[in-house]
Amino acid sequence: MATAIEKGVYNLLSTYVALNTATIRFGAVNQTDSVLMNGEIPYIVFYRTGTNAEDTKSGRSSLDVADITVNIFYSNASGCNELAEKVRGALDRRSGTFNGCVIQSIQYTSQSNLFEFNETYNNKGVYQISQNYSCRFEPNYQ
Repeated sequence: MATAIEKGVYNLLSTYVALNTATIRFGAVNQTDSVLMNGEIPYIVFYRTGTNAEDTKSGRSSLDVADITVNIFYSNASGCNELAEKVRGALDRRSGTFNGCVIQSIQYTSQSNLFEFNETYNNKGVYQISQNYSCRFEPNYQ
């Protein structure tokens, strides 16, 4: 189940006009994922890899920092790079309230490029860029 920060990141990605041709999903993906196997790319999947809470002397943390990884899949290298730039445009240095999540800031921290060949991808292979972001947000205690 997606929490506040995942809902906020999903909102930023899914409403960014430059990404309207991509399938966007929260959660991990693997090489047997039906979307990838059916060639439904461009494809973006993101997930939280960790969270650190702001230390307080009393009470709950009023600010958490989540590490978010965004994986971008495309059928060719140039398209993958272009889509990665659009993802960065949607997320980097954004702040505000998105789908009920108060985000203080999102910072792009790193990127790695990959290529995977697998016969399930119609003998073509898939290009992947993995981006990492640090997201400062107010936790939603309910």
